[in-house]
Amino acid sequence: MYRTPTRVKFTTIRSPRILQRGTKSAAAAGKPATTTTMAATRPTHSHTGTPLPAILMLHGGGSNSTVFKIQCRRLIWNLEKQFRFVFVQAPIEGTPGFGMLPVFASCAPFYRWVSRKFQAGESDREATPRAEVEAVDRAILRAMEANGGVDSFKGIIGFSQGARLVPGLLLRQKIQERDNPDHHSPWKFRFGVMIGGPFPPISLAEAVDVADYDLLKQVPTVHAWGRDDHVKPGCVELMKACESDHCFQMDFDGGHHLPLKDVEAKDLCDLIMAAWYAAGGTYGISADETY
Repeated sequence: MYRTPTRVKFTTIRSPRILQRGTKSAAAAGKPATTTTMAATRPTHSHTGTPLPAILMLHGGGSNSTVFKIQCRRLIWNLEKQFRFVFVQAPIEGTPGFGMLPVFASCAPFYRWVSRKFQAGESDREATPRAEVEAVDRAILRAMEANGGVDSFKGIIGFSQGARLVPGLLLRQKIQERDNPDHHSPWKFRFGVMIGGPFPPISLAEAVDVADYDLLKQVPTVHAWGRDDHVKPGCVELMKACESDHCFQMDFDGGHHLPLKDVEAKDLCDLIMAAWYAAGGTYGISADETY
C-alpha cells in the first residue's frame, strides 16, 4: 500500500538565495545607500569531493526550463545541499500551456515533450512516435552529459506533461533491466516524483503493453497534486499504478501548480527524501557545509 506520512521529518537545509549588503560609506556621507545584490552559488559536490547526485527536472507541456526553475524554487531552497537540479528543455516548440499567460509571457517560447495533446481519461496507454522519442532522448542525454554524466542522475521530478514522462522513463528502464540478460539499462534512475501528472504514462515506445505497468511498483515514487487540480482524478490513477510500500503521496492547497506554501513545499521535500532513502540513498553533506 502507498503511504501518506503526516509531517514526516527528514533533515533538509534551507539557505537564502540572495545576500544583500548596504554600502556604509554612502550612508555615512549622507548619500542614499545603494544595495549590492549577490547571487549565492549552489553546491555541486559533497564534502568528500564527489558530485552531488543529480535530479532530472522535466517541465510541463507548453512551458520551458526557465519557467520550471522558477516554479521549483522552494524545492531547490530545501534540497540543494543534497542534490543537483538539472532542468531540461523539451524539444517541440508549441503554444503556451495552462497557467503560462500572462505571468510567464516574457519567458516565451514554450515547449512540449510530445506533440499529441492527450485528454485525461481517453485511454490507458499513450504510445509515442519514434521520431519524438529520439528527440526527447537527445534533449535529456545532452543535459545529462553536460552535467556529470548519465550515471550521476539518480532521480526525476516532473510536472504536468513532464510528470507523465517520469513513469515513461522509469518504465523503459525497468523493461530494459528485465529483458537484457545482464539486467542492464543505460539509465540509472532510482526514484521518481510526479506533480500534477495524470495517468497514463507517456510511453517511450511505439507500442505499449499495459501489463508492464506493474514494473513501476519496483521504483520508489512520490505523487503530489493540488486538491482543486482539474486533473486530480488522473493523478490518483497514476499513483495507483505505482502503488507499493515505497509509494508516497500528498495533496496541497490549490490547483494545477506546484505547492505555493513554504510548509507544503517542505512536506514535499520530506517525501522526496523518503523516496531517496527507500531507493538506498544516504544523507549527504555538501562541500560548503561546516559543523
